[in-house]
Formats: sequence, C-alpha cells, structure tokens
Amino acid sequence: ARRRPIVGCHILHFLREVEDPKQCVQSIGENPCGFCGQDGCFTQLKAKKHGGLSIVSNCPYHYAGMNYKAAAQFAKSSPCTNIPIHCPLCPSAISGDPQTIWKYNAVYHLISEYSNGNIPPSIPGQLLVQIFMAKEEENALGIHERVTNSWRERNNIPDSDGFQELVQNMQKRDRSDTVSTSFSDSHDPKRSKLGGIPE
Repeated sequence: ARRRPIVGCHILHFLREVEDPKQCVQSIGENPCGFCGQDGCFTQLKAKKHGGLSIVSNCPYHYAGMNYKAAAQFAKSSPCTNIPIHCPLCPSAISGDPQTIWKYNAVYHLISEYSNGNIPPSIPGQLLVQIFMAKEEENALGIHERVTNSWRERNNIPDSDGFQELVQNMQKRDRSDTVSTSFSDSHDPKRSKLGGIPE
C-alpha cells in the first residue's frame, strides 16, 4: 500500500549510481514514478478549491491517503521526501494545472528538458527550495556522504551550508522568483544514455 518511501530509496540509489542494498524486484524506469519506480504513470498535483493539495495518479500503487505535508518533511523515522511537485518551467496541462514532476527526478528533468547545450536553465527560487535534499536525508536512505558530495560536485549543486546561505540571501533581497544555477556539462554517462541528458 504505502510503497513511496521504499521506492524512493530505490530511485535515489539508481540516480546516484550506487549499489542498492535492498534488491529491487523490477528495474527503475528512466523517469520513475515515485509510487512504483516505473515509467509511464501519470501523476498530477492539483490545488484544492479550499486550499491544500491533492494527488491524482493512474499508478496502481498510488496512495490516495498520503499526507502531502508530512511526506515532504524529512524525519529519521520516515526520511524519504520524494513527492510530486510542480515544474514552473513546463507549460500547464490541458486542465490548466502546472506540470507535475517528482522531486528526486527534478534535476534530471531540468537538465534534459531545459539545458541549452552547456547553458544551464534558470531555476525559480521556490523550485530550488523544493528539490533540495539534505545530506542527512541521503545518508538516512543509505547514500554515503562521499557519494552525495561527488554527485553534487559533478552537477554544481550547493552543499547544505551553501544552500542555506543561498536561501538566506534570496530572502534578504526578496528575490524568490528566479535563481540561476549552473549544472555541470559533464553529466553521468549512464544517465545520459538512459534519460537523454545532453553531455
């Protein structure tokens, strides 16, 4: 029923290209659904009329009772924060709702969809806040700090201290609209083949 945390752990190991200590029954998809880890599921994050968010998904493992706010918060007892989020750079769906992506896939989505050769996309500040993952979360999910550091260095992702400083500077300047980050142009070759990420 509630597979999202387990699947999130498998997805993170796949994206960091490290051996998963827990055997995965099926291989992880190129653009994995956070509920099942496979390709092809449609998941949409929708705003409710009276506030709050709901998740609509055709995934057979979609858990309709998921508490979105709780799932978005790291806790040692439930470290996975892989949740559906809106991509403000994508055109809206036919319904008028913003396009939905999964948090753990967001960096690869941005690189594959919005990089122009070696020129990285500008990332809206709120999205940068939503997709950031603390080292503590990665460590709790079995990703060693050296792997996290190496991945961040390859993709020019700020470390936890650097990120907190970036957020504080944004708040001081009242500039939460757009932050320019620069992803590396030397992306993981394995991911490039799988996800069509430009090298």
